[in-house]
Amino acid sequence: MNFVRDYNKTAIIYDGNKISYKEVIEKSKIFSKKVDIGVQDKVIIFMENRPELLYSFLGIWDRRGTCVCLDASFSSEELVYYLNDSDAKYIYTSKNNLEATKSAIDLSGKDIEIVVVDDIECKDIEIDEYVLKSPEREDIALMLYTSGTTGNPKGVMLKFDNILVNIEGLDKYKMFLQEDIVLALLPMHHIFPLLGAGVVPLAKGSTIIFLKELSSQAMLTAMQEHKVTMMIGVPRLWEMLHKKIMEKINSSKMTKSIFKLAEKIDSISIRKRIFKKVHEGFGGNIRFFVSGGSKLDPQISRDFLTLGIQICEGYGMTETAPMIAFTPINEIVPGSAGKILPGVEVKISDDGEILAKGRNVMAGYYKRAEATAETIDADGWIHTGDLGEMKDGYLYVTGRKKEMIVLSNGKNINPVEIEQWVMANTNLIQEIAIAEVDSVLTAIVYPNFQKIIDDKISNIKETLKWGVIDKYNGKAPNYRKILDIRIVQEELPKTKLGKIRRFMLNSIINKKEEENIDIKEPDYIEYKELKTYLERIKNRKITPMAHLELDLGLDSLDMVELLTYLETNYGIKSEESVVVNNPTVEKLALYIKENRGTGSFEELNWKEYLNKAGKINLPASSIAIHIIRAILWVPLTLYIRVKKYGVENIPNDRPVIFAGNHQSFLDAFVFGYATPFKNLMNSYSLAKIKHFNKGYMKFLANHSNVILVDINKNLGEVLQTMAKVLKDEKNIVIFPEGARSRDGKMLEFKKSFAILAKELNVDIVPFGIKGAYEAFPSNSKFPKPAKVEIKFFSPLSPKDKTYDEIVDETREVLVNWVEK
Repeated sequence: MNFVRDYNKTAIIYDGNKISYKEVIEKSKIFSKKVDIGVQDKVIIFMENRPELLYSFLGIWDRRGTCVCLDASFSSEELVYYLNDSDAKYIYTSKNNLEATKSAIDLSGKDIEIVVVDDIECKDIEIDEYVLKSPEREDIALMLYTSGTTGNPKGVMLKFDNILVNIEGLDKYKMFLQEDIVLALLPMHHIFPLLGAGVVPLAKGSTIIFLKELSSQAMLTAMQEHKVTMMIGVPRLWEMLHKKIMEKINSSKMTKSIFKLAEKIDSISIRKRIFKKVHEGFGGNIRFFVSGGSKLDPQISRDFLTLGIQICEGYGMTETAPMIAFTPINEIVPGSAGKILPGVEVKISDDGEILAKGRNVMAGYYKRAEATAETIDADGWIHTGDLGEMKDGYLYVTGRKKEMIVLSNGKNINPVEIEQWVMANTNLIQEIAIAEVDSVLTAIVYPNFQKIIDDKISNIKETLKWGVIDKYNGKAPNYRKILDIRIVQEELPKTKLGKIRRFMLNSIINKKEEENIDIKEPDYIEYKELKTYLERIKNRKITPMAHLELDLGLDSLDMVELLTYLETNYGIKSEESVVVNNPTVEKLALYIKENRGTGSFEELNWKEYLNKAGKINLPASSIAIHIIRAILWVPLTLYIRVKKYGVENIPNDRPVIFAGNHQSFLDAFVFGYATPFKNLMNSYSLAKIKHFNKGYMKFLANHSNVILVDINKNLGEVLQTMAKVLKDEKNIVIFPEGARSRDGKMLEFKKSFAILAKELNVDIVPFGIKGAYEAFPSNSKFPKPAKVEIKFFSPLSPKDKTYDEIVDETREVLVNWVEK
């Protein structure tokens, strides 16, 4: 049957490139002809998420072959098992995995032909019909491997009809639309993202976004830039986003009250309007999120609903291709796995296990008839291993049969429920697993060490025992109380989708636990040097486990400086992927140790770097400055009551860098009000392009002295842009703190302005603002009447000073006036 057709639109976006449906079809056809794939021939796909993975997949299907998708992170030794077990004839791989592939084939002794997708030349070919076909209904279309707690991984054989019934069920509720833009995050050797974020969207005419580098910033940037409508994730992702959003909401009484009010409003559209900023953070076009892989905490689902965001859960297993139940959009019941998939039967066995039967059930495990018979009984019911119940047409999963803790008194405990409660009520814990240890219900805790250091906690175990666990025990019945805590210093063992491997917990708890802060630090020189560097730039104690972005808060400029540090000190090429793939201090230090060059390396020559600036596009006109200044003159004179001092210190004969403290959203307007018009017209500031990409904001940017930059994409180019403005005899306005004050106190200054000043020999005019924080703090919706003062200080020369000396002198001038 025809599966993918030319929708005359973009099918995939990857690394800035838009790939049309026509191109996807052509390339899939080309990929399929690189080898002689016969009906039911098994073909391995062994590569990272990228368009070529889908070209390979759809090309194999177009020839009625069987796709065998494997984890791209396998080593050659691990890969050997799958080569031997699958009986594959061909393997599609990328250059990244080519060495492991060749080595594995040599070790296996198999005659398997390799297709390197990077080397395929996609020239124009003659195509009779721009469609890609699927296998026949009874063909084994897909084989994926599942690994249990014991034994070798088993190949799950899925017929195309198993997959088709899943697609038909989604179609009934219009879950996928042709207008959808789907962000693909999870690795596609799992059936959940493979179908939900890859194959099905293309079958329905949607657009897929692949990320070249996976980070929280890259994810949010892609959502905003491409107006993503849906995204599939595992509970860990939604937990992380939920925690960040709720921290902001709970930071003020007003937002907490608004959230409580929104809980009582039974209207998604109204909730969306109330929390418009949250939706804009996700790009403003989200229809729904999808959660799968394990059970989502019902409170997280409820809170997202209050925000006007629906998280549709799916439940199933690889053996059911994958769904047994799912939540249709607009029919969400938090805590439920949703409605049973059309064409599928479900019943609950006498011991509470969920059993399913229908077109979605696999053909069996490859070459494992005995294992198949253990999973699918003689009547065709597949035994899921999960416990559950049916209520009002919805399935509720209550636990995993093997994971249930059965106490000596016969009581059953679901550890996941306790873990979710604890994690929702503290930020001191990174990961937790509840287990029975020495006949005692025990919490195995991997703390958030950076948070513990920041909060100056000296006894982790006592703090967690009385500050966290005791709160849970106060609400729990006696048999569910946690009676012991084991602190561990390493992450808990997990699957790629974030499920805890509970059968491996014994190996963790048998190691010496750490009750107090006695953090074991690596003793090699690269770690010590990196730690010293990070402690200097962040002015705080650093732990090996600290996450560079989430814990230490490294921003874009910090990242540029860090990459420069790696290149100039260790000869490591300045690529953001280095930090993305090694996100903690210890992992980055180990990467440095294993990849550092030899010899000495030249310091980055900032003068040469800044001179590389290309052409910049200045705004079309400055008419918006006239308009804004006229509109704001009365409120800034009579309501905010701005007083200005030191205007005579502003030079008129040369470009300067205006560097000021950042107290409030009012700051830029106060600067524009106080600066003489002649100087203001010659002064430019930079703004994030995402804030000025539509409507009247776009008009303002194009008709005022605002230069739009993508600060997350390449901050080096931002510095070059500022250099070009200064060399064109224009002034630059900078707030070196990089963020507004959250308490009225000045933050540390970033040194970008010092680099510009020294290398271009441009004076700095410090300007201080005080009173703006009191008038309009960051958590307020509208400014209060107040007296705001701004003072311009005498120019500071960068001559014969280091970057740090320039930063310190500028900041000291402002601190002495602003905070006195």
